[in-house]
Amino acid sequence: MAALTSLPLLGVLPVLGIAQASRQSPAPARTTSTDAAPPTHHQPVDRPATVTLGALIEAQRRARAERHAMATVEQQAAALPPGEAWQAQLGAFSSADAAERQRGRLVEAGVPAVIRHEGTLHRLQSLPALRTETEELCARALASGIDCFVRQATTV
Repeated sequence: MAALTSLPLLGVLPVLGIAQASRQSPAPARTTSTDAAPPTHHQPVDRPATVTLGALIEAQRRARAERHAMATVEQQAAALPPGEAWQAQLGAFSSADAAERQRGRLVEAGVPAVIRHEGTLHRLQSLPALRTETEELCARALASGIDCFVRQATTV
């Protein structure tokens, strides 16, 4: 214990000061004039992004669910006769979050959908089915205002 108390604290206090300052909003500027108007709004403070444990767990849960869904898609496509697996494409997004939000809406509406990542594009697709079933699904989606087209199912 004596060895720890003899260590110099050089450099520790400034680091703590910076860390504490980054968590606090800036203090309003002091003015010398008594007739100066008080500030009406605060400027946002640039801070590093904070990733919480809950956000990491949620990201892992989504990735696991997506892997499971893609395995299901591949199994369903394999169960259909060769060349008979079709999917409805229900959207293509540059943002994974936007694709996930739309997928959630579709699932709530009773349309199971999966997200297939291809580079920076996130395609929202129905589960593989026969062409007639897929065309019926696409017609319902179009009637609900959701863009849709039928395409032959691809394998990963």
